[in-house]
Amino acid sequence: MDEKILRKAFGLIAKGFVEKEAILKKEPNRYPHSRCLQHGINMFLAASVEIGKVGEKVWEYADEASFLRKFAELPVANWFDDWEPTVVAQMDLENEPFFGFGPLAMWEDDNRYTPSEDCLEYLESQDADILAGTDERVLYEKMIGLNQEHYTQIREFIIRNPIVSAEDLRNLKMQLVGHPNAIDTLNFAYETWEGEAYKCPVCGWTMTKENHGFSCHSRYCTEIAPDVTENEKINCDEGRLLRLKKGVMRYFAQPGKLELEIADYCEQFDLSYTLWPLMDTYDIEICFPDSEIWEIDAKAYHNPIALRNKVQDDEAFDREGFSHGYYVIPSAFVRGQKNYTKIVNQVLKKKVRVQCITSHTLKQKIRRKVDQLHEEK
Repeated sequence: MDEKILRKAFGLIAKGFVEKEAILKKEPNRYPHSRCLQHGINMFLAASVEIGKVGEKVWEYADEASFLRKFAELPVANWFDDWEPTVVAQMDLENEPFFGFGPLAMWEDDNRYTPSEDCLEYLESQDADILAGTDERVLYEKMIGLNQEHYTQIREFIIRNPIVSAEDLRNLKMQLVGHPNAIDTLNFAYETWEGEAYKCPVCGWTMTKENHGFSCHSRYCTEIAPDVTENEKINCDEGRLLRLKKGVMRYFAQPGKLELEIADYCEQFDLSYTLWPLMDTYDIEICFPDSEIWEIDAKAYHNPIALRNKVQDDEAFDREGFSHGYYVIPSAFVRGQKNYTKIVNQVLKKKVRVQCITSHTLKQKIRRKVDQLHEEK
């Protein structure tokens, strides 16, 4: 029961950060108070006293502002620094889905906290319905209303074009005349923007210069990006360029880059593949010349426990007709987390045809399979 209390507390806190951002977006001049956040704060502090044996001073953080200053920008594991170590060990908190996440909110230059990438990833791994109303969720709902042809066409365009000229977007919409739902989906995905921006050398979206350095949709970009120069500066005057909305870029386009990377690799060997079959039940189906079928579901979770929680009851590979099913993560995600795939595969042992592997390992498997087929000719 103790673990369930903490899971609910972190779910409420994470949802509260999303609610605060939504309120601020609608009413910029109003303080974005979230009942979910306050409820989650109260639950966490009560658990700290009752379960973690932390002294009464913890109630100093009962008001939202004090709590955020203390905890918001700390990795979740550090929220338990004042707990009795024996309690943390007995509860096996390291294997709880919330424990391994970084800060749930970030302090922005305009004096507000916004939900972090980790916050949104945690929520999505727990219950996608919590994200109802966010840009990425609304886009997904619009996408699943399209036919398979338009779904594939628009999804690939979005992934390949984080920034697009107004003319190129208009040309695509001309091809979709007579299909208002498809045009509406494209219109929703993109936005104009004002102010100075630079093209991110990692993902192709817009980087902005903040007091602390450059900022993109994901901290991953800022961590690995080379030095940004004036050559990457983007002229957004007069609405000639549009960009994907931040949530769409972060949770729709960025993960899709791995999907297209795998597809492009298949093309090197003239392999037959299908992107997003069955309206994105999974991401790629590869059909080899001997009729063996591999089904691929690309995942972009930085946290292995979050992915483990997500795939545990996933039905993506609960069908017959394929030889191997792979949850594929970017190879870069295992740097510093060598046991990433091992953690996820703990819950896949009963699915004998299904594994979690890196993109590098998948490419090795494809190459070996192709070589084997050539040898058998």
